[in-house]
Amino acid sequence: MPDAGAQGQKKDELLDSLTKGLALLRLFASGVESLSMQDVADRLEVTRAAARRLLLTLEHNGYLAQQGRQFVLTPRVMDLGYAWFASMSLPRLAQPHLRELAARCGETCSVGMLDSEDVVLVAREEPRQILRVDMAIGRRMPAYAHSLGRVLLAGLDEDALQHYLAHATLRKLTPFTVDSPKALATTLRRVRKDGYAMLVSELMDGFAGISVPLRDQTGKVVAGIGFSMVLGSRKPQTLVERYLAPLQETAAQIEAVLRAR
Repeated sequence: MPDAGAQGQKKDELLDSLTKGLALLRLFASGVESLSMQDVADRLEVTRAAARRLLLTLEHNGYLAQQGRQFVLTPRVMDLGYAWFASMSLPRLAQPHLRELAARCGETCSVGMLDSEDVVLVAREEPRQILRVDMAIGRRMPAYAHSLGRVLLAGLDEDALQHYLAHATLRKLTPFTVDSPKALATTLRRVRKDGYAMLVSELMDGFAGISVPLRDQTGKVVAGIGFSMVLGSRKPQTLVERYLAPLQETAAQIEAVLRAR
């Protein structure tokens, strides 16, 4: 039987105004075309003053528009579900493009998404080759030490990035790992400017990667696409010369598909 004290403590931590705001959006989702302040007050069982604050807050943020005494939804509410929808569709939509990219360049390519401090592989394709990079779908790696993670961190807004830098655990995985918040911030600013991230021997000695961001229809970075490989006798600059343009072309193709959804 649920502990009443624990349930009461959990309820105390909830934000009632947000709960009411979500309930208001669900009213529109039920098929109602417009609502007045009194309609909202009656249906949500709140005062007219509370209904007014809820409606005006959503209007201020662009999710509702006022027409006389009635309030109606705006197309902006679609943004609330698009990021989730796009991310759920992304692995399936990206797979044929990854397959073509892997065959074209002869290297393992992956799509990754940010989850807290990790980058998680959500799609992957490898060419026919003797030497394989063991990176299965679902594998998690520290975002700061992987090229996919770097483009995702560089795509965060400033508040989210500062929170990450203040709280993330940065460890020296190899002698080359960037493990200082200040140095990582400088590196991420360069990634933002350049539009790609390249790492050599920061996650594992001799292991290299180059990645570019994937953006949704609003321009927000929702994932990254990149190559992972054993560097071998190749020079790091070879990664940029040989693989950056194909990555950017494939990213543009996937982004076009996402925009068309």
